[in-house]
This record gives sequence, structure tokens and C-alpha cells, in this order.
Amino acid sequence: MKRSCRLLCCLGLGVLLAACTGGGGGIASTSNSSSVTVLKFGNFTSATVAVGQADLTSGRPNRGGSAAANTLSGPYGDPVVHNGVLYLPDFDNNRVLGFTTVPKVSGASADFVLGQPDFTSIASGNGANQLYGPQTVRYYNGKLFLSDYNNSRILIWNTPPTTTQAPADIVVGQTGFGADSPATSQSRLNYPESILVVNGKLIVADSGNNRVLIWNSIPAASGAPADLVLGQGDFTHNAANDDDQNGSADAAPTARTMQYPSGIWSDGTRLVVCDSDNNRVLIWNTFPTTSFQSADRVLGQRDFAHNAPNDDNQDGASDATPSARTLYFPYFVDSNGLQLFLSDYSNNRVLVWNTFPITNFQSADRVLGQGDFTHNAYNDDNQDGIPNANLTARTLSSPTGIYLYGNKLFVGEASNHRYLIFEAQ
Repeated sequence: MKRSCRLLCCLGLGVLLAACTGGGGGIASTSNSSSVTVLKFGNFTSATVAVGQADLTSGRPNRGGSAAANTLSGPYGDPVVHNGVLYLPDFDNNRVLGFTTVPKVSGASADFVLGQPDFTSIASGNGANQLYGPQTVRYYNGKLFLSDYNNSRILIWNTPPTTTQAPADIVVGQTGFGADSPATSQSRLNYPESILVVNGKLIVADSGNNRVLIWNSIPAASGAPADLVLGQGDFTHNAANDDDQNGSADAAPTARTMQYPSGIWSDGTRLVVCDSDNNRVLIWNTFPTTSFQSADRVLGQRDFAHNAPNDDNQDGASDATPSARTLYFPYFVDSNGLQLFLSDYSNNRVLVWNTFPITNFQSADRVLGQGDFTHNAYNDDNQDGIPNANLTARTLSSPTGIYLYGNKLFVGEASNHRYLIFEAQ
């Protein structure tokens, strides 16, 4: 597995609203706040369903080692539901599981699989019908999109597939199918974590290149070049936090630099990017129209120059515990236009802002995976600050993708090898 060293280090320590229609895919209609119901979650809420495990207290990869239609191994990224079909990324098994109905009980089996010829195969590949570390799935305007992380590419199906190993039609980030080398250019990618499609624009977190690429129209052919870049001054630079664009990281980040961006959300006006290794979330009040455009607001830090994890007093060093306004590798994000949902990966929690943040360093209102904002041990049901031997329906370990569908919140857990489904109160 070719995951970045930074992310592997975090392992030692992912929400798109489908709105009331369940359409998914970052559609612009999610910004219509008048039609959105605020979802109420209490702190430490228990999930009702586990996908990938037989029950809510199991968390083994492939339940003993053999892949099956009802197992997962190290899932990353956001799932999506379209026309009632759930597409669930299964990163380490190099596949996407397809469920023709959203599971209502734990241990449900998938109905078809993408990237593999059957439910027991897990080999990687770079062909049109193969995958290597699939992550976020999106739907938009009749098409299905997938970030294929270890192949450094984005796949597009012109019709959402519902049969096993259906091949993609278009590849973005490579010159064509059969290629998988990472690169830095206007048309190439370097381990993209996440994607979004909104108002006809394709937005890609090109994580290994420390940038976000924007295509102003959905590519109709493989290898299409991007139109804008955020986090860098042009399409040839890729150093982290390189404001002066000299090819080396600066001492501190700025409002326009990035260090391993991951999750993305937009309603077509606002843009939110998880700047993961800077332990912050960047927010643009209006959708960027020029490359290297500065963000307007930041969460997780007081200003754009700080980037230490869990640094509530902003002295540049990590505190002993997190708080309601600090972050430690924020990973995936979603919003319904009113609320903001964020997987705070290395704090083993999901944060919820019940009103869309309008100030820097704004505190979250609710937390899932922990009993309060100061605890962050994984699988810590009794909240003694020590990981428990057994996981539960309300604990989290390395939360990744997050996704809202109706009144349900999906949360992926890389280390517990499952997706949990929470239901709003």
C-alpha cells in the first residue's frame, strides 16, 4: 500500500449531504437552506448499524482475513447513495461495494462489486475495471465519480454502474487507463484523497501535491487539464506551505498554502477544504475564481499562521488534550448548508457545528465518538482516556469518510474496518 508517510504516522495515534432527495454528489441544491432540516445528534450518540462487520462490537479486517460480500478492510473516503443504491469504498480490498438498498441491520451483504470480478478477490490494478485504494465516491448529473488513490487518478462512469466489475469510461489524472504514476502538472495527480462535483465543476484534493485542482467543466475525455489550482501558484509547484513558491516549505502556513489537503465540500458558493497536516479547515466565503486564492476563514487554529495539532492556547505546541475548537488531522467534511460535519481523524471523533462557522477558531457544538471535547482515545467507551479492548456502537477509531443521507450519518472507520450509520434524533 502506497499511502503517504504522514498518514501512516497518524494511524498510530470523511459529509456530503444527499439532502432530502438522496441524490448526493455535491449538488448545488444543498445550499438551499430553507429546504434543509437541522439534524440533531447528541454527544456520544450510538450508531444503529455497522456495515462491514457482523455487529456493532466487532472490528476485524475481513473478519479473519477472507474478503466477502459483507466485510471491509481499512475503508477510507465518503460513500454515496444514488437512486437507493449505496456505493461504499473498501480501500484495502481495492473495491467498491454496491448495495441495492441501504442496510438496515449490521452484517448486510453487498449485491455487486466494482474493481473486482467477485467478492473474494482483492488484487489491485490500473485498468478501466480495476482499482487500487478507492476512496471517495460521488454522483452528479447522471455520472458516478471515484477517487482511486493509489492509482493517482479519478474515474468517471457515464452511467452509474450496478453490475460487478463494470469498467469506467473516463480517467482524470492519467493519460489513459493502464497508467498509475503520480506526477505534478496541469493534468496529472499525486495520490488524490477526495473529490467533489458541484455546479458542473470537478474539484479534486490532490493531496500528495499539496493542492486542490478545479476543472470548470466535467472532463469529457481522459487526461483533461485542470483550470485552477489552490495551494500553489501554478501547476508545476507542489511543496507544502510554500507561499513564496521557491519549491521549499516555509516556516509557517498562510491563508493560501496547504499541507496534504483531503476532504472537500462546496455548495457552489462556499468552499471548505480539510488542510489535514496543517490541522485546520480552510473556508472560502465565495468560490475561488483565481489560482492561489487565499481562504477567508479557518477552523482549528486562531489564524492562518498556526498549525500545531490540539493547540487551544495557540502557543505553537500541542496541548495535553483537545478542545471543542482544536483539530488533529481533520480528514473529511460535509455540510447541509446549515451544519458542518467533520471527521477529526487523530482525535478519534466527529465534530458537528450546528450553525455554519462564521468566525475563525469557532467551537463545535456536538461530538461523536467521545463523551466530551477533551477526550480523544480510540474505542474509549468508559472515557478513562485509555483505549478499551472492545469497541462499541458509540466509539470511533480513525474516522475517515462521512456522508449524510436523509436523517442518517455514515462514518467510516479505517482502524475498526467498518462504516457506522447514525440516525439523527
